Amino acid sequence: MNVYDKAYELANAIRQLPEYKAFKEAYQKINENEQNKKMLEDFRKKQLEIQAKELSGEKVDPKEKEVLEKLWEILNLNPELSSYLSLEYTLGKIMDDILKIIMEPMEMK
Repeated sequence: MNVYDKAYELANAIRQLPEYKAFKEAYQKINENEQNKKMLEDFRKKQLEIQAKELSGEKVDPKEKEVLEKLWEILNLNPELSSYLSLEYTLGKIMDDILKIIMEPMEMK
């Protein structure tokens, strides 16, 4: 058994997932609409700024978190963005589950 062959099989299996196909389609729709693309980019930028502060131990102003929450609410009012974010979460969960399975042999108990 070649572990690299199995990795390629897994990659191909992921590409066949309905969740992956729907996510890819939603991603393309977002990128075709400049307004939606910009809104998502602005949200991601603000999200990363806050995460960077939190990871560095810097205190995050509650107003910054409030702005991020408002942006989240606005994005969720847009059906295309809301669908994209939902599919992103779903696919992320699948990938997290796969990573846990793959990393299991690395656990030294």
